[in-house]
Parts: sequence; structure tokens; C-alpha cells
Amino acid sequence: MRPPALWTAVLRRVLPRRDREVLLDEFERLWWGKRAADGAAAARRWYRREALAFALRWPAEVVRRSTWKRGGEMLDIARQVRIAARSLGRSPGFTAVAVTTLAIGIGANAVIFGIVDRALLRPLPLPEPDRLVAVFDGWNTNVATLDLLEDRLTTVERIGGALDAQGRTYAPDGGATRRLTVASVTPGYLEALGVQPQLGRRFAADESTPGTTDVVLLGAGFWRESMGGDPEVLGRRLVLDGAAHTVVGVLPDGFDFPSARNDVWVPAEVDPADDGMYWGFGGYSSVARLRPGVAPLDLANDLRSHEEAVRLANTLWTPNEGVWDEVRITPLQEARAAWVRGPLTVLLAAVAVVLLVVCANVANLLLSRGLARRRDFAVRTALGAGRARLAADQLVESVLLAGIGTVVGLFLAAWGLAALRPHLPSALPGAGEVGLDLRVVGVTAGLAIFAALLAGALPALRSATQAPAARLRESGRGGGSTRSRRRLTRGLVAAQLAAAVVLVVSAGLLARSLFALGRVDPGFALDGRVTARLHLAPGLPGDSRSRALLFDEIEAGLAAAPELGGVALASTIPFGNEDEFIATFIPGVTDDPNALPVIRQHRVSAGYFEVAGIPVVRGRAFTAADRVGSPLVAIVDETFATTWFEGEDPIGRTVRYPWRGAPDMRIVGVVGATADGDLSTGASAAFWTPLAQMGMGAPDHVTVVATAGGTESAALGAIMRGVRELDERMAVSDLLPYEERLGASLAGTRLLALLLVLFAGTTLALGCVGVYGVAAFSVRERWREIGVRMAMGASADGIRRDVLREGLRLAVPGGLLGLLLALPATALLDGLLFGVGRFDWLTFTAVPLLLALAALSSVYLPARRATRVDPAVVLRGEG
Repeated sequence: MRPPALWTAVLRRVLPRRDREVLLDEFERLWWGKRAADGAAAARRWYRREALAFALRWPAEVVRRSTWKRGGEMLDIARQVRIAARSLGRSPGFTAVAVTTLAIGIGANAVIFGIVDRALLRPLPLPEPDRLVAVFDGWNTNVATLDLLEDRLTTVERIGGALDAQGRTYAPDGGATRRLTVASVTPGYLEALGVQPQLGRRFAADESTPGTTDVVLLGAGFWRESMGGDPEVLGRRLVLDGAAHTVVGVLPDGFDFPSARNDVWVPAEVDPADDGMYWGFGGYSSVARLRPGVAPLDLANDLRSHEEAVRLANTLWTPNEGVWDEVRITPLQEARAAWVRGPLTVLLAAVAVVLLVVCANVANLLLSRGLARRRDFAVRTALGAGRARLAADQLVESVLLAGIGTVVGLFLAAWGLAALRPHLPSALPGAGEVGLDLRVVGVTAGLAIFAALLAGALPALRSATQAPAARLRESGRGGGSTRSRRRLTRGLVAAQLAAAVVLVVSAGLLARSLFALGRVDPGFALDGRVTARLHLAPGLPGDSRSRALLFDEIEAGLAAAPELGGVALASTIPFGNEDEFIATFIPGVTDDPNALPVIRQHRVSAGYFEVAGIPVVRGRAFTAADRVGSPLVAIVDETFATTWFEGEDPIGRTVRYPWRGAPDMRIVGVVGATADGDLSTGASAAFWTPLAQMGMGAPDHVTVVATAGGTESAALGAIMRGVRELDERMAVSDLLPYEERLGASLAGTRLLALLLVLFAGTTLALGCVGVYGVAAFSVRERWREIGVRMAMGASADGIRRDVLREGLRLAVPGGLLGLLLALPATALLDGLLFGVGRFDWLTFTAVPLLLALAALSSVYLPARRATRVDPAVVLRGEG
């Protein structure tokens, strides 16, 4: 009788192949001994126990040694890594170049992904963010509309609105008066977002009613900066605009709705008895929380169904029908990042190109390294090493290089993000929290693995598929690279140069656009002009006559400073970050109350146009006689005159405000058009009224525009001192030279252009490194040929020209391919260009010339080295 067949089959599966038959014979011998000594049953139990023991040990043994068996060889991953590390350590130059190249690509991608992740990809830090939508309607949304819709809409749980970045004067105990940025929110706003304060509570519904106790919620940053992060802050008094507010809560870290600019949040006043404030004051950004299962389209239909009720409830004017036909309901995350999606997409595409170029560069390096090690590979193959083992060796080296490159790249990314963070637009979602975290590090590690596999795949496959005899023939004396290898390296270099051309063209277009924006005439003078925002002390008389006298006193007091030349005041100024827009009646042109144009307005003192350098084209400027009690006058700009009077002379015509009984303002002059807020959009229509006539009521803040008698810094210091002497309770903000104020509007475009130029330069440099490497390797391969030619009388200039032509032959295919790819790729720049088209001839001509110059520069050293070949040394070496 034989041993049990089932357990014999188990042993046959788990015993080592090399000694299997010998061990099975031994087990059978022992089985017969047990059977003779202890009986058949005991022998079967022993045989089953031994077979089970081997079967249970077998998986652990396989995992310990390896899970991959190819060519009769078990691969130990830890051993592979040690071998790869020793191999890279023997080539420090190659390792340093490869790691640096990978670190640049991985670090650049980590920086941009860290920004994109916060702005576009990461879910909002709010409960169930997929149910939050932004509501964009055809009206200038006001408190009354939101109040009415709150009770009528069946598709939302809550709806609310917010006024962003309102200014309030803050007078801390024992500290200097300063200006805070305040968000004013309706009762449903914070509830719709679902935000819970980290301390205290949200606003109660009745705290928006005028006359109730004033309350305030603190932002986490302001709480730490001004309150020292005091956990006992609840119940403290905060004096804003002279009124005491009770702190009822502290909002969580990172809360940046409606934007990150706000220091504190206050309830919006909801007073149905005040028609002007309730129905007339709009500008609220609206947010709604949908009910479960409700789609944005359902909310749009729900809004339209209540349009008639809202129209009839309006006690100020009757809007036209159909104003909500174009209502847009957009997911809140998408709405917040819509303005920055285009630029970030451009940057993300740019760093993806950089990473691909890095992979091509490292692949070329690995191919060159593989060629240098071809004899080693041939010998190992001849001795029995499997092809999979050779490929695995190179892939492990690639992954190890990527691991080191990732560590270095993350250090570069941390430095880059720290350098970029202060320059990111404050309105960028998540700008204050941009940095390296586990999510960014994880994606970066994934990119590193991808880069390693992509860069190492071609060299690994090439080494695994070439026959050892061919390798030995190539490795012998006089051997060189094969034609297929040369085609491969040239193709990789051409791909790098093509990618570089795409980025350089894009960067060139954006730089040309930025240059064109810098040459736009804003319509006012910048040189030697300084500006400051003055916020009046609370409790001052608010009637028009008293306020006009106060402004006269401020203007005269500042004008007395020797550091200042001319001084003027304005309610708002171009590029002043605050605007006054108002629906305007133009008798004889726009009389329909539902079709009034909304026009930009500035209220300025008598000498403003001279100080600001705005030319008076026709008529007159304002004078000191244009005051409270005198006939109301206005000045329009050239865009206004062209748009609304169709070439007629506007002098003597009238305009008026939209409310009932508003008096006419006679146009007495026309001034040059001025840009405002965005140089790329050109000048929009505007009209100007005398600040002293208080046409829209007495403002509680004004902007100073002054010419500097000396340096701009001295002029700004004189404004600050003058204000303190006039009234130390007055807060001053935005002390800036006018040129810096204008430059701030270009900061986003300038940052995008700078990053794109940086990425383009890096890519072009990597491409040039590839050209240099191929040219240098070609010179080494042709060392004997060059020596023979020089021995036969070839000139050094001829040898140099041959090598330079080699560089151009590399650059021309890559350049042509890059230009072809740039034609569709520049579509990403639509909406970002100004004064230059996507197919700008100058850019598309300059880039090939730049590429040719860079390629020739890259092969200069190999060409110079080629001319220094000593024919005697070469021929002796070959003989």
C-alpha cells in the first residue's frame, strides 16, 4: 500500500522543485517505517500532519523570498533596492543630474497641485457641500427679495445673502483706530452654509431687526490677532463705527465666505418699513441649500414661479416681466472658483508638460546609462540572468531615483508654496491654507511613481529585448550605439523641444499681453500721485452742509503740508477697490424706469481733475461754488457722451438719480474717459458730481488723491500725520502710490505670466540639456572618425560645423512639431490675452529663433571638444 494519494499531491505541490523527488522518496520511506512500527492509522496521521505543516509554511516562505519567479530566479525586492542603491552610488554625476531633473518636475507639480487642489478640487469645508448653490439672477438682489423667497421657496431649506468686504471703523481699547473689513449677512446666510462657530453661536433671526442689540461674529484670524485667541471672548464689546457690538461667536478656521477678506461678520439690517433700504439697496450674493433630492434646475423653476409675487411686492418700482428668465443656479464650489479656473487650468497643463519633459530627459539619461552598461548586461545574460531580471534592475533604479527626487521635490515645493502664498490673490478659494498636506504629498508620490515607470520603461524594455550576442558585439572595441537607439534618443529630445516650444509660445503670448496692458493709458496721471482712504470718526454731524465743511477742512489741512502739492478728495476713484454704481435717468434718452443704465459715479472735490491729471475736454471743471444749495451739476466722460448722446454736445443736457422726485443735474463739462478696475476692458461710461453737493447723501469715508512734493513715501507719511492732527479718531487705510494701486489690478496676470515663463524656461533648459547630451555622446562615438578626418586634413571649422549641424538637426523637427502643437494649445489662453492674438506672428517667429539659438548654444561645447581631438592619440588608441 502506498502513502495517501491526497497528501502526496499536497507535498508534491509545496516541496522545492529541485529536491522534490528525493524528499518524496524519503517521506515514503519514513511512512513505511511508521506503518511497520505503529500501524497504518498512526502512519496516516503522521503523514497528514507533516504534509499540512509544509503546506502552512509554504505561503509564508514564498512571500518571504519573493512573489515573482522568472527565469528560475526568485527576486528579493529588498536585495534589488540595495543593489540599485550601490549602482547609483557608483555614478554620482548621473544620479545627481537625474535626481535634480526629477525634483524640478515633481516639485513644480506639487506646487501647482497644492493651489489647484484647494481652489478647485477639495470639497467645501461645510456640511453636505453638494447641496449648496449660488444664485445669480437678473435683479440686483436685495434683502426684500431674499426675505420674500425665504418663505415661498419649496426647493430650498434656507436661502441667504451677503455683502462682502464692507468697511467699519474699529476703535480698540487703548489702541489706534483702524479699519476692519466686515461681511453683512442676512438671517439665512450662515444657516444655509451650515457653518457652526467654534465658539458661541450664530446670529438669531430677530437680530437683523433695527433697534435690537448689535452683535458680531469674529473671524478666527482676527480673533487670534486682536484678541489673543482668548476663549473668554464671548460677551466682550467691539466698537464698530462708534456703536458697541457684543461678540456672540468665533467662526471656524478657514471660513472664507463670501471671501477671505473679512475680519468680522454682522447681521444685515432687515427693515420692511424702510423702502429705500429694504428694496433699493442690492448687491447681495445669494447662497441656497437645496432640499435632499432637489436639482439646481428645480430651484430655477421654483424661482420663476414666484417672480410675479416679488414684482408685485416691490414698493419702490415695478420690474419688467421675465427678469428671471436667465436665472443661473450654479454649485457653490464651481461659482467661487469660476474666475480662476482658466488660469489654474493653464498652469496645470504647463506643469504636466514640464513633468513629461522631465520623464523624457530622465529616460534619455537612463538609455545612455544602459548603453554604457551594455557589456555588463551582456555578460549577466550570458551567465543566465533572465531578461525580466535585467528589466527589473533598471525599473528599481528608476523608482529609487524617483523616491529621492520626490523628497527633494517636496522640499522645493514647500519653499515654492511659502514664496508664492503672499502673492496669491486674496479672493482665491483656500489661498490662506495652501501648503503641503497628506493629500498633496500622496498625489506627488503617485506622480513620482508614474514618472519613474514612464522614464524607466523604454530603457528597461530595450535591455530586456536585445540579444546578448548583439550586446557583446556592440560592447566590443569600436562598438557604438545602434541606429534604433539613436532614433529613440533623438525622438525623445525632439519631444522635449516640442513641449518647450509650446510653453515658450504660451509664455510669450502672455508676456506680450502683460506688456500691452502696461502700455494702456488709464486716462489719469500716475507719476508722483499718492492715495489714501480716510474713514471719518463716528458720531459726527451727518447733514450735508456740516459734512461739506468737514471735507473742506480735511482738504485744506492736508494741502498745508510741504510734502504734498495739490490735494483733492473723492468718494471713489478709478482702481480704488470701491465703486458707486447707480441706475441713471437720462431725460430724452432713457426714460423707462425698468431699462435704466447702471452707470459708474464718482463724487469729487473742485480740484480733483487737475490733481488726478484727468483732462477737461469740453465745458468746465467743478468750482468751489458748486456746493450745497447751488444748482446741481454733473460732468460726464467721453465714453458716456459717445454712448448716450450719439455725437451730440452733452453740455446743457441733464441726468438724474432714479428715485421719485430726484432733481435734474445739468451737465457742465466733458472729461477724458478713465479705465476702472480692469485695464483689459477699456473705459466704461462714468459721470462725476461735486462732493460738496452731497448728491447721494453724506459719505462717511473719502479717498485722498495728492501730488507728492518730494518722495512718495514722504507724501504718504504727511497724509498720515495730517489726519492724526485733524482727528485722531479718524482711521486711515490703503496708503498707496497710485501706480501701485493700478499695478495691483495686474497682479494675477503678472503672477500667471511669471510662473508660465518660469516653467517654459525650465522646459527649454531641459530640452537643451537633452540636445547637449546627444551631441556630446555623438562626438564620443565619432571620436575615431573625427581623428581620422583631421589626420587627413579636415579643418577644425569643418568639424565644428558638422557638430553644430547635428544640433540643428535635433532642434528643427522638435521646433516644427512644437509650433504645430502650439496652435491648438494656445486655445487655453482664450480670455487671458489682451492686445495680442493667439496666432501672433511676432511670437511664432521669435520662438523658433530662440530655439535655434538655444540648440546651437547647447552643442557649442561638444563642437569645441571635437576640434581638440589629437589624431595621433586616437590612431594609437585604435591601432
